[in-house]
Formats: sequence, C-alpha cells, structure tokens
Amino acid sequence: MAVAPYLFTIHFALTFSTACSFAMTWRSTWDDILSGGSPRWKVDDPKAKQQALTHILEHTDAPSFSEYDDISSTPLRILCPLSGDDTFVHYAWSKGCDVTAIDLVPKALEQMRNQFGDSSDWTMSSAGKDNLVWKHRSGRVTLYEGDMMMKRPELNQSFDAVYDKDSFGALTLDLREGFCARLSEYLKDNGTVYIEVKNKSAGREQGPPFHVEKDDLMEKSNFGGCFEHIKSLGEVYELSMPTATQTGHILRRLVRK
Repeated sequence: MAVAPYLFTIHFALTFSTACSFAMTWRSTWDDILSGGSPRWKVDDPKAKQQALTHILEHTDAPSFSEYDDISSTPLRILCPLSGDDTFVHYAWSKGCDVTAIDLVPKALEQMRNQFGDSSDWTMSSAGKDNLVWKHRSGRVTLYEGDMMMKRPELNQSFDAVYDKDSFGALTLDLREGFCARLSEYLKDNGTVYIEVKNKSAGREQGPPFHVEKDDLMEKSNFGGCFEHIKSLGEVYELSMPTATQTGHILRRLVRK
C-alpha cells in the first residue's frame, strides 16, 4: 500500500473540507453584517488606516507620502489578503498606491467597490473556476474574488508589502501554512508584512479571532521559514473588546536563494 499518497489524500480532503467550511462561515457572517448584525472586529477608523500605511512606508523601500502626488512614478504595490471590505484598500489607493485585495465573499468585495463611487469604473473578468478579477479604471486597484489559498502564479514576486488586519488570526491552525505560503510567493525579496493580531487575556483557545503572539507567527510552518521578524509594534489602537488588545508586527521576506 502506498502510505504517503494515502496520507496526502486524507490531508488534502480534510484541508479542503475545512476551507469549504471556512468559506461558508464567512459568507453567512457577511450576510449578517450587511443585514445590520454585529460588525464583529471591523475597524474603519481612518486614523488606523493612516497609521498602518505609515508603518508600511517606514519599513519598505518606498517613496514618501509627498511623492505619491505624482502617480506617474512607480507606485508601491500592496497586497491585502482576506480583505473583506477593509477601507485600507481605498485609503492606500487614494495615496497613490497600487493595491490588490483577495477575498472569497462576493458581497464583501461589492461593498469595497462601492467605496470608490461609480460602479461603471470597474471591469470584471474570469481567471478560472471560482476566481473572478475586478479591475478599477485607475489601473491601481485589483480585486480577486476567490480562494486566498489558490495558487496565482501571475502574482508571484509582485508586491512590495502586505497589509494583514486579523487575517492570519482568523484562520484555524490547519489553514495558516497555506496562507503564509501564498504570501511568501507573492512578496518580492525584502518585502514587508504589516500584520495586526489580537492578544487576548481570556478565551485564547476560542476564535475567530484567535489569540496570536510573535511565536505563533514565526513558527516554521507559518512565517518562520521565509520571513524574519523585524519589530513588535505593541498596541496599535484601542479596541472595544475588553479582553483583547490589537497588536502589530513587522516581518520581512527573506531573499530567495
């Protein structure tokens, strides 16, 4: 009996099942949010988005804010994985960045497109099964409507930075390795990851969001194999959750050998 292929098949089946469950959970979550339910841990404070971009710029070989006035220069390329309708995408775009977001919930990305105004400014194309691509007329916003874990070779080594607000911490342990692998593929050498996670004083085993510390991020199967930890930012802004603190970290993509 070929044991290794058999075990791989089991692992793949379990991972696929978990991913499908994850997708269904987040679709139902967004249905509830859009019908007036709890916003969960959404944060739309413009100051938080400005601060996040400032951290990215401070740790990335990129132009200053003033230089973004001339968008004819090469813009900073930022990836936002599992973005939901995070207003960071629109904010970074308004500062001249080139932003790509990936999310599997159509309604979340529809809400994001609405932030940009006229719906006619968007064009949609198919990039394969269950993978739609929306492009803004400015040429500086691309939205992938599909599974973040899907390999997208066209994105390999494309991005200067990643903005991750709670995406890693929303994933169960079995999904994190694939998530980190995609980010390691998509970032350029020395690319920056700005990541926000929850540090919880209670319910650490419950989630999402799950409790995440530096050691969780830097496990070899997560970011530890291809990234170095540059800085712990501590609390990045105050939450309304009494048992959680929003903390930030800066990681850097190691140079490929």
